[in-house]
Amino acid sequence: MYSFQTGAGKRKQKQLIRLLLLIIFILIIALGAVGYSYLRARSVGDTTSSAIFARAISEASEAQTAVYRLTQSSGTNTSTLLSTLRSHVYALECLNMLSANIYGAGTSLADAQILTACEELLTECESRLQAGSVITTQTTALRDYVDQLVAGFSGAI
Repeated sequence: MYSFQTGAGKRKQKQLIRLLLLIIFILIIALGAVGYSYLRARSVGDTTSSAIFARAISEASEAQTAVYRLTQSSGTNTSTLLSTLRSHVYALECLNMLSANIYGAGTSLADAQILTACEELLTECESRLQAGSVITTQTTALRDYVDQLVAGFSGAI
């Protein structure tokens, strides 16, 4: 004679259901943790992006202030103003590079061609200043380029 256990199939089925519920519960917790991590990382990314952009706007504004002071200066502090302007242009170049490294090549905050033109004009101004030449034309061109940089940020605010 064979002996059969009554309810053995039901017990196995209940164990399987409990196991499946436990797996589903663990998956829900894991999904919640991944979702939380994603939202947190996105928040940090947005904060970083905003901070870099705000710094770029600040540097462009400071460059504009320096270039306007340069065009209105009497000549005694011209070299100081040129170096100040160069530092702001350099900072914008660094922020462009940082942005490209973080967000991918092709991502830039300021127009790289304008920054390059500003660097070249600054070098020319310093050379002409050391030679004792007038730099009125170059400072006017610098002012125009810096105004273009600031205008580029104005449309993005």
